[in-house]
Amino acid sequence: MKNPFKLTFITLCFASLIPAIGLADSERRDDHNLPTAETVYTLSNSASGNEVLAFQRNGQGSMQPAGRFATGGTGTGSGLGNQGALALSHNEHYLFAVNAGSNDVSVFRIQDDGLELVDRAAEEGLTPVSVTVDHNRVYVVNSGDDSIFGFRFNPRSGKLRALPRSHRKLSGTGTGPAQISFGREGDALVVTEKTSNKITTFSLDEDGMPEERHVIDSAGTTPFGFAFGKHDQFFVSEAQGGAAGGATVSSYQLQDDGAAQAIETKVAVGQTAACWLATTPNGRIAFTADTPAGAISSFAIGSAGQLSLLQSRAAEENRPIDLAVSLDGSVLYTLSGGDHSIGVYRIRAGGVLQKLDSLATLPAGVTGLIVR
Repeated sequence: MKNPFKLTFITLCFASLIPAIGLADSERRDDHNLPTAETVYTLSNSASGNEVLAFQRNGQGSMQPAGRFATGGTGTGSGLGNQGALALSHNEHYLFAVNAGSNDVSVFRIQDDGLELVDRAAEEGLTPVSVTVDHNRVYVVNSGDDSIFGFRFNPRSGKLRALPRSHRKLSGTGTGPAQISFGREGDALVVTEKTSNKITTFSLDEDGMPEERHVIDSAGTTPFGFAFGKHDQFFVSEAQGGAAGGATVSSYQLQDDGAAQAIETKVAVGQTAACWLATTPNGRIAFTADTPAGAISSFAIGSAGQLSLLQSRAAEENRPIDLAVSLDGSVLYTLSGGDHSIGVYRIRAGGVLQKLDSLATLPAGVTGLIVR
């Protein structure tokens, strides 16, 4: 007999000592306004016409719509089981979006009054679900054919040019890739594979072309979202197949040759299926989002990459499906699939979250969350 909880999980999630924590200014001044205003972006993923949706946060934490911008491509209309559908250029002058339905990538120039579409480039893979950028290189990971594909990016014009011979396979077929990201040095790529329970990395040559592929077993099952901290350490959420209360987080070190090595493995979240993960800019705190449990959890990160649970349920959201942290580390944003909203939280000491606002105006099927 099939496990009904496992089916529910697939629908929801796939569609040591505590170190000292450096506090952001807002954590020291909880009663004052937030330091800066920001723009938050998500992706409609609509099958009839994909759009980037923009929202602005003011100094009090309130959100308001700031425009809808057509990508020129199409989404799938349903969850992609991904993290990283949107990415910013190194100088934050451009925004990149995957079009999972039309197999291409859109590039927007960021202007004072919104976004200007400047390019849309096709790729050789099928169903791009996550995109990553490092200076003049852009890569996507494709769930349709278990592959990566790269582009050369012109930071003046915003145009993309396909990198020949960059279409490379992951560890096998049916891998269920969730996310792709450059390492901090830009000389390697990391991909999490939900279904195969692998972490695949590629070393890159001076021209940004994939060289050697490295594959390791994930410490926990269903590795999903991840984020880099300091010193090429990265932290992976593990949904553990949706086992009740079984979610974990593991940390890894990206080696000089592009391979990944585990640092600390399967640290318990105390929730059911941690899928998305974000870190603060100073690399001291990580947050995970658990869709079935409706929980946001927080972890302290030590200088050597060790993890310590701070708050198993730092906040509650209606089926959270992504996370993003503000540029100054003072605010956590949540994307929720249950009520199609973006939540705004002040990040306080010890991973405690204070709810500031919630904006429930999103269409069903949205994916990706990024802050500028």
